[in-house]
Amino acid sequence: MREITKKLIWTAAALITVQNTLYAGGKITAPAISPVIEIPPLVDPSPWYLGAGLVKLDYKGCHNSCEFEDVTYGMMVRGGYEFNQYIGLEARGMWTGWEAEGAELEHHFGIFMKPMVPVSENFNAYGLLGYGKTKIGGTYERAAMDESGFSWGIGIEYDLSDREDDEEENTRYNREFDGQADQEKGWGIFIDYQQLLVNKQNLGRGEVDLHVFSFGVTYDF
Repeated sequence: MREITKKLIWTAAALITVQNTLYAGGKITAPAISPVIEIPPLVDPSPWYLGAGLVKLDYKGCHNSCEFEDVTYGMMVRGGYEFNQYIGLEARGMWTGWEAEGAELEHHFGIFMKPMVPVSENFNAYGLLGYGKTKIGGTYERAAMDESGFSWGIGIEYDLSDREDDEEENTRYNREFDGQADQEKGWGIFIDYQQLLVNKQNLGRGEVDLHVFSFGVTYDF
């Protein structure tokens, strides 16, 4: 009987010791729990884009009091790098030859600074300011020219990417307008006007008005 009593006393003492350890000062001590922080997935956004489209060339000239005008159609390509949502760099080339009636654009190559203005989530307006080289050929000899110099243009872009398809993609890219350097991958469309040559004389034979309207698609990488 004494042995049983001793065992009960020692058991009770052990329980009291454990209880005092757990409830020190009347408070329950528990291990600290660190908060869980969700980190969005990291990506390597690309500021590059490529595009292609159709062009309509309007050529107007005045040579020895004889006015000349022609309209032709062709193709263009463009590619660029956007440093941020407000400025980029674009190179483009084009040629025409469809329905030419005396003059055609053998080639035009240009490099441009591209200032941009965000208008809405999908809509972007831009300008083109730079240097171009233009060569006009065809059957009308006086319309032929090979000139280079200042060139400018204006245009708009519309993003066709669907941001609602993938919540993770929204988290990763989450841009507010087309033209931002960390834009989503996807397609877009553009339309613009470009003055190929500014204040150029056609070899001393009269002023030349040479401009194009372009429409096409762009892919953002």
